[in-house]
Amino acid sequence: MASLLEELKQQREQIKKHLEWLDRKIAELSKGDVNESAENSAVPLPPENDPETKPLEEAKNKSSSFEPDPDAPTYKESTQGELRRGQFGCLALFILSCALFLFLLFGLPYLLPEKVNGPESKLVK
Repeated sequence: MASLLEELKQQREQIKKHLEWLDRKIAELSKGDVNESAENSAVPLPPENDPETKPLEEAKNKSSSFEPDPDAPTYKESTQGELRRGQFGCLALFILSCALFLFLLFGLPYLLPEKVNGPESKLVK
């Protein structure tokens, strides 16, 4: 957590430096000839050897410190397989519980002897 905090503070400082650089470039261009700036309306890119831009390039290299897990695709596939297996298990459990309920409701009374059924069964015959 502390490394994340340090990285965020470093990024904030780099953004401040970049904004200062942009302000200087805007001030330089606004002081120049108006006609010249109108002709060259494209924003100039910072030079590669500028010491102010080197920390930004270093930050780009350091920002990739959180590399993705190389086992991530394998993990995702096993998760999908477990999900399918769970869905199949729930469906099978539902079907079996419905079958058991129907058996207990309709099938079991016909399998029990008449003595267990009670006096109502004698009246029906």
